[in-house]
Amino acid sequence: MKKLFLSLLLFIAFYNITSAQNIAINGTVKNEQGYPVHYAFIKSDNNATYSDSSGHFTLTANPSSKITINCNGYISTQADAAANLQVVLKADPSAAITKIPSDQSDAGLLLAAFNNQHPGDDIKKGGAFGGLAVFTTTKETVGHRFLFTQWVHGYMVKVNGDIVQTPTMLFNYDKIKGDLYITEDMNHVNLSDKNAIKSFVLFDTPDQPYSFERVLGISNDMYSQLISNGSKYKIYKFTTTKFVASNYQSNGITSTGNAYDEFVDDNVYYIFNLKSNSFQPVALKKKALKEAFADNSARFTTFATDHADDKIDESYLVSLGDAMNE
Repeated sequence: MKKLFLSLLLFIAFYNITSAQNIAINGTVKNEQGYPVHYAFIKSDNNATYSDSSGHFTLTANPSSKITINCNGYISTQADAAANLQVVLKADPSAAITKIPSDQSDAGLLLAAFNNQHPGDDIKKGGAFGGLAVFTTTKETVGHRFLFTQWVHGYMVKVNGDIVQTPTMLFNYDKIKGDLYITEDMNHVNLSDKNAIKSFVLFDTPDQPYSFERVLGISNDMYSQLISNGSKYKIYKFTTTKFVASNYQSNGITSTGNAYDEFVDDNVYYIFNLKSNSFQPVALKKKALKEAFADNSARFTTFATDHADDKIDESYLVSLGDAMNE
């Protein structure tokens, strides 16, 4: 009887361990005709992603979770988590799909809506695209105040962890004010509530997510981009963008300054040590990075030696963060 009881305890422990382990899902989303569905939104618990142009996606999920798949123009569906998940979406006959003229594509609309502007300019209603918010400038401008030059897909995460997304929801991020812009119909633009939205993920392409979090240890008003994430360290990039007016001067013989207005990004990198629960700004220099990872100097030395010929830039920092979290 004692052996049976012990065996039962071991079985329960093993079951709890295995059921708690997440699995990697490699799936495909297609329509009823067998064609891949691009930008289908796939969600499981607090993880989410989009399908690429071939309908493929990867997602980490608990084996007991339900996977939700939705896309504009299709009926939302659910599936059990499985390592190889094949999803077929049925067309939604009640979906009202608005066709946009070719000269008003996503990129064209956003370029019209989020044209380079002076930092003091307000959003102005009206313009060429039926009330879409537009920004105007009369001078040539280098750079951009927005993260993207077109509307992009994505999702938001509320303070309680709930994911906010609809199949028609598109986004862009204002690097000057730290505002997340949202549109669902290409005619109205809204702002997210910073007190309600703790983070968001934007997708330039389905396999290139940009993750942002509101990190009070860095800024109360702006979001910071999470560029490396692990169980030991998180690395953030905090970007502030300033408008620099043209300052060109010439006396006919010599000239100085720029003949154009410019949006200039200033990036500061922060390393968050989960063990000590502390933030540390860090420069992209070997000495500064070594000091930031002083509590794991052996692993840092190994990485630095293996990448001795690499340029120390943001890509180097991301790779370093991934290595330090192994």
